[in-house]
Amino acid sequence: MKDDCENRLSESSPECFDDTLPHTLSQYMSSSQARLALGGSALVLSLVVGLLSIFSVERSEEAMSRLLGEKGSSLIMAFESVLRSGLRSDAGVRLQVLLEEMAVSPDIIFAAVTMPDGTIMAHSKRHRLGDILRFDGHELDEESMRRLDPGLAAQWGIKRMEGQNIFLVYRYLTAGLHDLPPHIPKPVVFLGLDLSPFEITRSQNRNYMAMLATAILLVGLLCLLALYYSQRERESHQRQVRAENEVRRLASEMRRKEKLAAMGTLAAGVAHEIRNPLSSIKGYATYFGQRFPENSEDRKAAEVMVQEVNRLNRVISDLIGLSRPSDIKPRPLCLENIIAHVLRLIEKDAEQRRVTLRFRTSRHVPKIWVDSERMRQALLNICLNALDAMPQGGQLTLALATGRQRVCLIVKDTGTGIQADAMPHIFDPYYTTKGHGTGLGLPMAHKIIEAHHGMIGVYSRPAGPNGHGETFFHLWLPVDSPHASKEQTHENQYSGGR
Repeated sequence: MKDDCENRLSESSPECFDDTLPHTLSQYMSSSQARLALGGSALVLSLVVGLLSIFSVERSEEAMSRLLGEKGSSLIMAFESVLRSGLRSDAGVRLQVLLEEMAVSPDIIFAAVTMPDGTIMAHSKRHRLGDILRFDGHELDEESMRRLDPGLAAQWGIKRMEGQNIFLVYRYLTAGLHDLPPHIPKPVVFLGLDLSPFEITRSQNRNYMAMLATAILLVGLLCLLALYYSQRERESHQRQVRAENEVRRLASEMRRKEKLAAMGTLAAGVAHEIRNPLSSIKGYATYFGQRFPENSEDRKAAEVMVQEVNRLNRVISDLIGLSRPSDIKPRPLCLENIIAHVLRLIEKDAEQRRVTLRFRTSRHVPKIWVDSERMRQALLNICLNALDAMPQGGQLTLALATGRQRVCLIVKDTGTGIQADAMPHIFDPYYTTKGHGTGLGLPMAHKIIEAHHGMIGVYSRPAGPNGHGETFFHLWLPVDSPHASKEQTHENQYSGGR
């Protein structure tokens, strides 16, 4: 058993701590998840609305671009149709006249027909004849024409041509040129349309996006305000719940201390009066028992009297020990050694009950100031209660965890659990749900932990249909004991620093 304990002491896996989180942590997690869900919903809603708005603006601009492109393509088709119906002998003159007439419309900036090298054959501004059409601040050449890639179908887009940004529609001029050989270059007709409708649409879209962004911002601010006030309300409710729980705990503690005080008064007044007659009864029972023959019924009756007197003496001793102030003598000790000792004490009993013993500890658990005997007594009482809760076998786990200036000793069993109506009374003297025992084990453990300026907490899940529940005892003990003198503390810190 000793080697087994040492092996378990060397383990440092924190798995046994996963199931020991208090309910307050789960409540905090659920509230945090609710806040994250609300914030995430607001963010997702904003993203969805924003993306839909962007897609709507893009569709609107695409529709306007398609509308202007189709308008330009229709004008070019009309221009070619009139050109076909003209006199073939006077096509050059008719082409220039038609372009000038077409450009009279206020939404047409210019119209031009050029050769593939950019040379202007006809232009709505007559003085531009023979010049080179300007594109993106430079004269149009064959390379630029290849990038524009004109075809038989009209193409369009926003371009910078002839010194200004325009909506350009262009394609090959096909009127009367279908029978040209493939090696002869085809002229290209350019039609520059006013961007005002497009700019108006863009301005409206920008205004729409600004309004939408403002609305999303307001919704986001409202969500943040809702989260803020919801958090404040939740924190206020949690503070109120904590205060109510603290009031209930203090009231329960007050009642428990009143019971202990009453028991102390009773024990102090009655113990002496009871123990003297019990001593006499035990003496006479022993005397008469020795006068009867061995294994006779009278001698067995006398031995039963002696056993019952001893039991009453133990009950009176436990009662006095529970009611009087605890006199502990703490010194810096390693809790692992105390746990190993308790495990050795309960090993045989655990084997008989088919209970598996486990011990886990985190790394670098500091020494704490405890009274070794009293702490072993408290831990042994809790472990024996845990074994009684597992009549069909199970697992008893002891674990050590470190916190801020505190060490937590955890005792977990997989027994029948504690019913909710019994939970408030488990530390009351003489309260027991078992068919045996005095009901002083847990109250004594509670008193010992309090004497060490520690805290003890319990969480239990009663057994369900599968027959197994679980119970956790958390024993929080301070690392620095108030019982130690300043000189002892200073000496301990100095030796630890070395």
